[in-house]
Amino acid sequence: MSVDKNEDKGQQASGDKTQLIKRSNSNDDAINENSEKKQSVKSKEDVDSQKSDKVIISDTLSDKTEIKNISVNISKDNTESRSHSQNNPMTNSTLPAGHVVKSRYVIEALIGHGGLCDVYRAKDKVLESSGASNPYVALKVLQNEYVDQPETARMLIREAQHTQTLSHPNIIRVFDFGVDNRTYFIVMEYLDGETVEQLIQRSRPSGLPLQKAKVIFNQILDALIYAHSVDIVHADLKPANIMIESTGRVKILDFGVSKTERIKQDQYSAKRKTDDHVVVGYTPNYASINILAGNKPKREDDLFAFACIAYELVSCKHPYNRTTADLALKQALSLTKPASLPWYAWRPLKEILSLSTRQSSMSASELKRRLNQTLTPKLTVAALILLTFSITVSMFRHYENQHATLESVAAEQVKEMSHLRDLLDTPFDQVLPLLNSGELPPVVRAGLLRYHQNALLGDFERQIDEILNASNSEYPDYDKVESVLKNAAIYYPDSHRLELLNLDIKSSKRSTLLSIERQINSGLERAQYVAEDGEKSLINLYDDLNSIHTGYPFVPSSLASEVFGDHLKRALNQRDAIALQTLITIGNTFFASFEEHKQRLAASNSMKDAIEQMSAYLVARENGEELDYPQDAARVLYKNDFDGLYLRLEKASTINNLDRLVVEIDKLASELPANFNDIAELRFQTANKYLQFSDILLKKRQANNARSAMKKANELLQQIDRGNLKS
Repeated sequence: MSVDKNEDKGQQASGDKTQLIKRSNSNDDAINENSEKKQSVKSKEDVDSQKSDKVIISDTLSDKTEIKNISVNISKDNTESRSHSQNNPMTNSTLPAGHVVKSRYVIEALIGHGGLCDVYRAKDKVLESSGASNPYVALKVLQNEYVDQPETARMLIREAQHTQTLSHPNIIRVFDFGVDNRTYFIVMEYLDGETVEQLIQRSRPSGLPLQKAKVIFNQILDALIYAHSVDIVHADLKPANIMIESTGRVKILDFGVSKTERIKQDQYSAKRKTDDHVVVGYTPNYASINILAGNKPKREDDLFAFACIAYELVSCKHPYNRTTADLALKQALSLTKPASLPWYAWRPLKEILSLSTRQSSMSASELKRRLNQTLTPKLTVAALILLTFSITVSMFRHYENQHATLESVAAEQVKEMSHLRDLLDTPFDQVLPLLNSGELPPVVRAGLLRYHQNALLGDFERQIDEILNASNSEYPDYDKVESVLKNAAIYYPDSHRLELLNLDIKSSKRSTLLSIERQINSGLERAQYVAEDGEKSLINLYDDLNSIHTGYPFVPSSLASEVFGDHLKRALNQRDAIALQTLITIGNTFFASFEEHKQRLAASNSMKDAIEQMSAYLVARENGEELDYPQDAARVLYKNDFDGLYLRLEKASTINNLDRLVVEIDKLASELPANFNDIAELRFQTANKYLQFSDILLKKRQANNARSAMKKANELLQQIDRGNLKS
């Protein structure tokens, strides 16, 4: 299903940014109100506000809640909140049929109710107008009593963000999320089916047969294998969070509790401060000891929950009778194998469900393999034994027949000896084929070699002259020459004549290698990395070296190394993609073992694909071709710049710090397209920090400074909107 993300540009798919404008307006009102009340006697609300406002900037800024998650006004005026609640008819009730969210999603019916959220079937007006056959979506909405609790709002947005990053047929798709008039929502695909929890209820009392359960097991594990491969842990897997569509396809829902395992860092993203690992909203009956202890969720915790679900599917019983894992451990409860589960499938599940303090290290892919393994039939084993016996009998008969032929072979040898005596008179042109036949006795072979020595050595020299004088190559084929000399040495290993010829060939080869080596060093020292017209490139010369002498130990001069280092450093600093593309090839060929270049070469190689994409784009643009700007490549090339700016943003403790940071952001933005998403995100985070400062200054009754910070935040947001319009 596709969603038109250009619908209502004031509200982006990644979060509703119009809330910021509303927040800004309410801040201005609050600032004016506070200015007017400066000289008045403090009311009870002022006293309450002072009690909650005793914070310092550093403590307040430690909260990294994104702007898109903020839905309350800067001014926490209790009277205003009560007034808003009274004026909103949906504050304490579900959304009525016909209610429209974000001017797009029309509520039709409530289809689910949970601890924190309600789920509605809604019609997408954009899909309906485009003629889609199925315009329905599922709208997950945060219940009104939790709207003013930041953690629950963050958890809903985190669910959307995590699920949007997951693209798998067994994971529910999220199309949109945001906030509309204090209604936090996620837009998901609408599923027609039942939950695994309902399936378990229908399968009582004996549970599903293993073969039918395996179909569900495999799809759940496929989803976990994929999520774990991108370092996402669900952390709240349970039967109610798994849907089975009418087609039989399994879908995992509710990534609101999920966490990201930071095992590897995305090369295209700037660093972020990780979320607190405390898990909110997990289900105790399916939670491992690790999660119950408040620790950071791990992949093994998802497998513990899966094992509980698998146990219930085949038995309709919880493995510990719905006792939480920590209590089951204290009570020393034991596991019982379900009757329908064979031992090969029970062993891995039992290993995961065991309540030892040390969790099983089994992966989802390993668990899937073990649950689907098949046992070798006894008939196959018997066939293998029979085959082995047959081979043994055949071999015995073969050796018995060979023994019978030994006597006839001995008789033949006597006849051959008399024939070989006649071979001493063999003509010269037939000697080498005869020597190579392997049919001559050592005495006869030695006699033939001595008799024909001068003629044979002369023939070897003739072969070498033909190779040296060949006109089909720029350099002599020294490998072939050495092969001829090696062949000659087999017949005459102590020949002084061959030794002198060998020394002459080695001297010629060495002279050729040194000549090429000087050409390469000269080019490296002059930084002539690209060949001029009519000249060979340095890479081609290096290939010549290796064609003459495979693995030739060429070492560039110290001057060549110094010149290369200067060029590589300058190209990296200037992000000169075209120059870097050439320097990477030169560096990997000639300077890979130089300690002084390893760090920059490693950085360049890690950006190799990005450099090639950017170089191709620049060349195409020079040739008048129109290509899309390679944003992913630019993210790699500008990663250090973004990392540095995010670090400065994190450490900024004053408005002046942010002002200087904005200057640097604008400078970086001038090198990139107006619609470059990462610049927009950096400005968005900076605006967020301006708003946080505005909160603090307002609480300190510094209205003018608070208004100034708010104004700067709005200017950044307007820059973002202008960039979006250009895209």
